[in-house]
Amino acid sequence: MSEKNKDLRSKLEEAMGSSNPKRKTDRRQHWEDGEWGAPETEDKQIRKRNDRPLILFGLMALAIGFGLMVFSDSSTPDNSEAAKNALETKVSTGVSAGTILLRSDENIGEQDYTIQHTHGGDQAKLWIWDYAAEDGDYVQVLVDGTPTSEPFMIKHKPKVMTVPAVGSIQVKGIRDGGGGITYAVRYEVNGTSYFNSAPEGEFNTYTLQR
Repeated sequence: MSEKNKDLRSKLEEAMGSSNPKRKTDRRQHWEDGEWGAPETEDKQIRKRNDRPLILFGLMALAIGFGLMVFSDSSTPDNSEAAKNALETKVSTGVSAGTILLRSDENIGEQDYTIQHTHGGDQAKLWIWDYAAEDGDYVQVLVDGTPTSEPFMIKHKPKVMTVPAVGSIQVKGIRDGGGGITYAVRYEVNGTSYFNSAPEGEFNTYTLQR
């Protein structure tokens, strides 16, 4: 072999680390010292593969549990005497805005009301909420036939609106989340709550008179 070829081979072996025993020793020492981490055994690799589905299952279970915790409805119906009377008469001055009467939607009938009051202001507050299952019912509030807002989902937490103290207020059913659109409204003008139902496309009218 020519000197040129020998020199080329020596450089190649040196680059590969095969002609340098010290480099091999240094590499082995790195493994033993844990600087590069010990190579995984076949058993360890098998255990990791077997554990992977369990880990994925655990993560999925945690995600489902978190979702149920976030989206579950923890509100419970009011069992007081005032709440029972409100469910029977559909009108109450003894329960507050946001009172829950039923666990699931139940068609208690539709009704219009004429409300006479002595409120002195031109405007007053109105609270509207879902008194049964919070299941995605949508309504829209109109004043003298004109919408005052976009359709919205009614929830257990009351939505507060401002309406004229005198005039015609309509609550229109927009979308039934299941079991009927059940809602309640409470008027500041007389401190009274009304429990009602509004089928899709229809509305209840509350005529406010001073």
